[in-house]
Order: sequence, then structure tokens, then C-alpha cells
Amino acid sequence: MKIFDFFFSKKETEAFQLPFNTDIHSHIIPGVDDGSKNLESSIFLVKKLREWGIYNIIATPHRTDISFENTPDSIKPHFDALKKEIEKNSIDVNLTHSFEYRLDEGFIKLMEQKKLVALKDNYILIENSFIQPLWNLKEIIFDLKLKGFKPILAHPERYGYYINNKNMYTELHNIECEFQINIMSIAGGYGKEIQKTAKWLLEKGYLDYIGTDLHNKSHSDFIDNYLKSSAYKKTLPILASMVKNDII
Repeated sequence: MKIFDFFFSKKETEAFQLPFNTDIHSHIIPGVDDGSKNLESSIFLVKKLREWGIYNIIATPHRTDISFENTPDSIKPHFDALKKEIEKNSIDVNLTHSFEYRLDEGFIKLMEQKKLVALKDNYILIENSFIQPLWNLKEIIFDLKLKGFKPILAHPERYGYYINNKNMYTELHNIECEFQINIMSIAGGYGKEIQKTAKWLLEKGYLDYIGTDLHNKSHSDFIDNYLKSSAYKKTLPILASMVKNDII
């Protein structure tokens, strides 16, 4: 489906769709992190993604030292169970997985051991701590690029320490660290300050990818309501002109 095929055909009371067919950030594999808790919830979320125009889902469970020491082996039975249930329900989506990597000591070890699970073409989704900035972030990005990876920073608009130091956004983007902004941030789902920052990033041309960062029904309900809104209808052409999800 082309980006604007749906735009003029749907009624105002129906949800519009997202301006891309590939979601690069979601937590829909059941029982592996703070996202979906069971298969029933996962299938509900997959159906929602399909309703929003998503054909390719790249699930990205958290990988952190403190909370979720996920590995390809540890998530495999959960991932396989979800794929089987998708087939059983005849849902027309392609499901793959990578990880949302927290930049911690475990990540550095995985990078050095060449055990990172990348997205297509060596794109890799990374995230900072929400508590404090990483002092050597630029060095890690440089090392990733040196090893052939293409780093994408997840939801930069949600890091409070960058909101108060917006020069860092420019510095990171200038060294080719791409940004993935959450659709819920644009919609105001995390508060006004984060929404304001997300819109500032749009205005600066720093949006490269949009992610649903879908965890649960509450998230899907919020996104559903936003996709039905006049605010989304107004913002859609801007998002569609910038987003690059479907290259991955």
C-alpha cells in the first residue's frame, strides 16, 4: 500500500495508518521484558500493528545488564511461539527480531565479541539510560561505525538531560547517529515537555525513523486515538516526507 492510498479513502471516524510498513521498535515478544506478558496480549498487539499498515515487525526486546539479560537463545522459544501463533491466526505480517540495546558494560562486551544482533544492513537500535547521560556515547558510536554498524538512537526525545541540552542532539546527528522518535512522543503520550522536544526534532529535520515502542494495550489504545485525530492528519504529510523505516 502506498503512503497516501488510505489518506483520502478512510472516514474521519476511522483510524488512519502509519506512513510506513516496517516498525523497528516494539516489545511484543511475550514474557521476555516489560512488554507483552503472554501470547494473547502479543497477538492483540500484532493485529493492531497490522491495522496501522505494518507488514514487517522487527521486535526489539530490551537487552540490559540490570534487568533483561536477553540473548538470542533465551528469547528463541518465546519468539518461535509467537511466530507459530501468528501463523495460526493467519495474520499477514513478517516477524523478525533484533534487540533494543542499552549502552552498558554488557553491550560493550557483545560488541567486542561480535555477538550483536543487528537489524537489516547492520543498523542497530541503541538506548541510553533515562537517569544520566553516557559520558563516552560519541566514542561508542564511533566504535560501532568503525565495526560497520549504523547506530540508531531510540527515543532521544525522552532523555531529560538532552531536553535541557539540545546542542547534544545536533552533535549526535552530525556524527551520523540517526534518531528513532516514538509516535507516542509526537502524540503527547509521555507529557508535554517530551512532545515539545519531539516536535523540535521534527522541525530540525532530525527524525529518521518512527517507532511504536509498543508494550501493551494501553499504548495501542493511545496510538489508536491519535491516529484518528485531526492533529495526526495535520502532521502526517510531515512525517511521511521524513521517515525512512522501510529501508530496513
